[in-house]
Amino acid sequence: MRTHCEVKICGLTRRCDVELAVELGAEYVGFVLAPASPRHVPPELLPELARGLPEHVRRVGVFVNESVETIRRIAAGNLDVVQLHGAETPEFAARLGMPVWKAVHVETERELEMLERYDVERFLFDAASGGSGGVCDWRLAALAAKRWRIMLAGGLRSGNIRDAVETVKPYGVDLSSSLEEAPGIKSEDKMREFFKEIRK
Repeated sequence: MRTHCEVKICGLTRRCDVELAVELGAEYVGFVLAPASPRHVPPELLPELARGLPEHVRRVGVFVNESVETIRRIAAGNLDVVQLHGAETPEFAARLGMPVWKAVHVETERELEMLERYDVERFLFDAASGGSGGVCDWRLAALAAKRWRIMLAGGLRSGNIRDAVETVKPYGVDLSSSLEEAPGIKSEDKMREFFKEIRK
């Protein structure tokens, strides 16, 4: 039985925040490549943010309804994982030729069946509007976690992370807005408090 819960810190836009996430023990660092996001990282800045990290830390790029060609171009040499946050189909995910996570917004048990169609490394369970700080349905996430590797996201923070992990038993957790001072700007105090809590 797994006792360790992996951590992804997403929405990173500053090198200092990337380095702090790594120092505190994050297994994944996430960069939002969707132009509409307030946490958007221009592709030309990605190499500076993603370079020279320890081998055990994987770099995740978040894309929303982007083309295969664009994702491959941006990912080359900069990303280890592609996270799809739009209406991408199972066929689209399979064409990328690299590890893929698919973000899903599930509201009923019946909707869980659609996950069977995807051949991906992880499913990211998020609130209906990702990055908003809203909480997803932990009951449905717990059902999914019995069958797939789930990254739990949406409204997680130091105050509820232990309950979330005990209830859902996810493979990992993904945090972004709850650790911020402003969109894309992480709070060192919130980051340290969160890692202290989840590693208890």
